[in-house]
Amino acid sequence: MFKRMLKYTFSLLFLVISCNGLAGGMPLASDLQQTYTSEGFNNKGQSKVALILVSQPNCNYCDLITEEILQPMLLNGSYEQTTLFLEVETNSGKQLVDFSGKNVPATKFAQRYNAWATPTLLFLDQQGNEIAKKMVGINTIELYGFYVDKALKSAFKAINPD
Repeated sequence: MFKRMLKYTFSLLFLVISCNGLAGGMPLASDLQQTYTSEGFNNKGQSKVALILVSQPNCNYCDLITEEILQPMLLNGSYEQTTLFLEVETNSGKQLVDFSGKNVPATKFAQRYNAWATPTLLFLDQQGNEIAKKMVGINTIELYGFYVDKALKSAFKAINPD
């Protein structure tokens, strides 16, 4: 566990030093079907886990998870072959194309998964099925990264059993 915490600490340090690229947050989902088709498979042809942060404007806990956990995970490269990082912002009037190609309000998309609180992390396959238990809210930031990593490993194995 110390090794994992050290990895996240160095990732965060890298983020602070680089201070560019994803300073605004996670990549916002606009067309989940197209994004998964183009970016949802690794170089071995395995499916990636779509990790979707369900957030809303002015959500301090969403910002905390993004800055302390998700951006460092995204930037350190360790998840490049297993995870597709995206954000769906609810309560903002935004629309997106879901995994089946239908145009839906972002808030309606979140409601499908009973993501009533923000932040919520969803772990989905290419059809939009939940493949690991969603994470609602945040308790302890020091342990949060560990639980995200655990969920991602479980979800990846669920869709790539070999």
